[in-house]
This record gives sequence, structure tokens and C-alpha cells, in this order.
Amino acid sequence: MYSFVLQFVLGVIILVVSTRILIGLAVKVSAALRISPFIIGTTVVALGTSLPELTVSAIASARQDIGLALGNIVGSNIVNIFLVFPIGILIGKLRVGTTKTQRNTLLLLIVTMLFIAGRMIALPPLLLGSFFIFLALLVTVIEYKWAMFGRTHEDLPKLKKIGEGKFSTGQVLGLAISIVGIVIGGVLVVTSVENISLLTGYSTTILGLSLTAIATSLPELFATVFSQAEDQEKITLGNIIGSNIYNLLFIGGIITFFSTDTPIQIRDWVALVFATACFVAILVRFKGKIVPKWVGFLLLVFLAVYLYLLSVSK
Repeated sequence: MYSFVLQFVLGVIILVVSTRILIGLAVKVSAALRISPFIIGTTVVALGTSLPELTVSAIASARQDIGLALGNIVGSNIVNIFLVFPIGILIGKLRVGTTKTQRNTLLLLIVTMLFIAGRMIALPPLLLGSFFIFLALLVTVIEYKWAMFGRTHEDLPKLKKIGEGKFSTGQVLGLAISIVGIVIGGVLVVTSVENISLLTGYSTTILGLSLTAIATSLPELFATVFSQAEDQEKITLGNIIGSNIYNLLFIGGIITFFSTDTPIQIRDWVALVFATACFVAILVRFKGKIVPKWVGFLLLVFLAVYLYLLSVSK
């Protein structure tokens, strides 16, 4: 037991350090490429912080444990909204954007419904998985197009404030090392959590929806804390939206290649839809405004209810 706890602590330390480096470099990437920090958050940071989910889900799928693989990404998306998002609200002044944030919010809602519908339809795994991967690439292209348009329009004042920047070879290496660190830290955390959780007797699907989901969402949580500390609320929101989109399309596509079985219950799909709907409603309601603290506390209550309902089911 003590070795598992030490492994968990070591994994968290690696995650903290690696994510801190990633956020710092992400700001530099934004300045060097003259791209909005929000777009960097939805792509570079989102993909980096989603690596633990990718690692866990890929390994679980290869072992034919689709319950853990699918539960992990569904649970991670719920945790990102009910834990990571409210933490960002409570520790800083999280202002909601009026242009790209709103477009990406709608995109997340569409992607969520498409993913759920796709998993419910009995299509061949190769066809459905390829469709999800194609959508992930399409979203990336769309984000790039929005970034190029924003460079000369709504993002221009922000980019002028950031100033010119250069991205050196050393920073590229640092970006690669931070991503590798996130993978290693994520694997250590998840492995330790799973070993400790084996004593409880819960199914791997339940663990994927709860403990493993929280463990693999730690990079998003740390990214939120560090980006808020540097007044980079654009990266905070972009990271949450981008991570949820890539979890469903990219990682979900990989899982689908192995199997189209859907071992998680209707209750869990409802929880995902409810969480996403809450997130969308909040971003639309507070468009151009700072999200009030009470919203963060309410979302944490939803998290507590969600985890309780999971804890009473085996």
C-alpha cells in the first residue's frame, strides 16, 4: 500500500513540473506564432494534457478492457467540467470570450452528441473509429483557420499586447520533454490509483468513470491553476474545451478501432450530456463577463453528487 502511495505522489510531482513547463512554453508559442492563446489552449495544451487519457485508454483497449477505456474518457470529460472548470472560476477571474469561445462551445456540444450517437449505432469499428479520427483532424484544421482569421481581427489587440516572440530549439525540446513528463506522470498516477482501488472491488468501468478519470485529469487541473496564475484565462477555457473534444474524437476513435461495445450505462451518458450542457449554458450566459464564484461552488456540488452515485454502484 505504501509503495502505491509513494508512486502516486511521485506521479503528481512529475505532472506538476511538466504541466508548469508546458503552460509557460504555450504562452511563448502563442507569441512566436502570433496565434491566440485560446487556440493554443484548444490544440497544443489540450493535446498535451490529454496524453494520460490517451495512454490509459490505449493500453486498456489493447487489453480488451473497453469499460476502463471508455469510462476513462467519459469520466474525464465530466471531471474537467465539474472539477477543473470550477477550480478555474474560484482561484481567479475567469472571463468568458465572445467569439472563439462561443464557437468552440457549440463545437463541443455537437462533438459530444455525435460521439454518443456514434457509439449507439452498430457501425463497423474501423469505419466508426476512422470517422471520429477524421473529425478530430477536421476540428484541428478549423481551429487553425480561426486562428489565422483572428490574427488580423479580434485577436489583434491581444497579440500586440503580448508582443513579438521567438521560439528556440531549446524551447521545442522543453515542450517535448514536458509532454513526455505528462505521459510518465499520468501513467504513474493511474497505475497507483488502480492498484489501490483493486481493494475496493469496484469494476474497472466504475474506476474509469471516477478515480482514473480524476487522475488523468490532473494535467488539466494543473494547467488551469498555472494559466490562471499567469492571467491566461484564454488558455484555461481553451484547454478544457479542447481536451474534451480530443478525448471524444481522437482517443474515442482509437478505442472504437478495438470495439464498438458500450459497457457504460445510460446513467453515465446522461451525466456526460448534463455536464456538457451545464458548461455550454454557463459560457453562453456569461459571454463577455466574469463567471461568478457561486457557479464554481455549484459545479463542485454536482461533482460530489456524481461521485456519490458512482460509489453506490458496483
